[in-house]
Amino acid sequence: MYVETHSHLNDKAFDPDRDAVIARSFERGVVRLVEIACAAEEWAPAEELCSRYPGRITAAFGIHPQNHGELTPGNLAALSGYLKKSVCSGLGEIGLDYFRDNSQKAAQLALLEAQLELSSSSGRNCVFHARNGADGKADDAYSDLALTLKRKWSLGGRGRARGVLHCFSGSWADAKAGLDLGLFLGVNGTFTYKKNTELRETVRKAGLENIVLETDCPYLPVQEMRGKRNDPSYIPDIAAAVASYFGVRPERVGESAAANASEIFYIL
Repeated sequence: MYVETHSHLNDKAFDPDRDAVIARSFERGVVRLVEIACAAEEWAPAEELCSRYPGRITAAFGIHPQNHGELTPGNLAALSGYLKKSVCSGLGEIGLDYFRDNSQKAAQLALLEAQLELSSSSGRNCVFHARNGADGKADDAYSDLALTLKRKWSLGGRGRARGVLHCFSGSWADAKAGLDLGLFLGVNGTFTYKKNTELRETVRKAGLENIVLETDCPYLPVQEMRGKRNDPSYIPDIAAAVASYFGVRPERVGESAAANASEIFYIL
């Protein structure tokens, strides 16, 4: 049993065969999918997708840090409404991204803090995005995110899980800071990339009890599929890679990650 915790199935890359991709994912044992709608224009299509697969696909609604121009009272009010919908299982993806443009830190932080208020008021767990700049020391998104969460996030009384560090690519110190805040690590195709030994060791150190599986499709396929479109049917392949590294059965990885996903998104 597998859960896909981060897909972008409404991306135009899936326009030719979206339903076939979803069917193939179900056939491969992916029992639940979380669609990520991280721009205002994506919220309604995500709700519609969920309505066509009741109980199988839910959505996280939010505003991505690169969409910081969408921080308006109207959008925040609309987002608050989406967080109340039955198809909603989380808030996200939200966070900080310094990779392409580190000149908008203040705008990204303002957006993040506004959405953290929505998380606290709605009780919705979060999907966090963090991507460092080219100079990790000067543009450390993970450090800034952890500091902001400590200062501004008051989501409490929800058990162990408060969210996920999506597409985790940081150091063990970054992982530990996230784990201490109640965040799980999102593990996807990047785990299989040849140069990511440090990431694999960080995930091993975190342990199966602290990870969830995701694709971030249509991006970041597993090593043997690089350059091609990714989709949720490859979740079992990610689980197999993690299992091989840990020396356990893929089913154990899938079951553990699914239980963790349920803690965050309340979907099983």
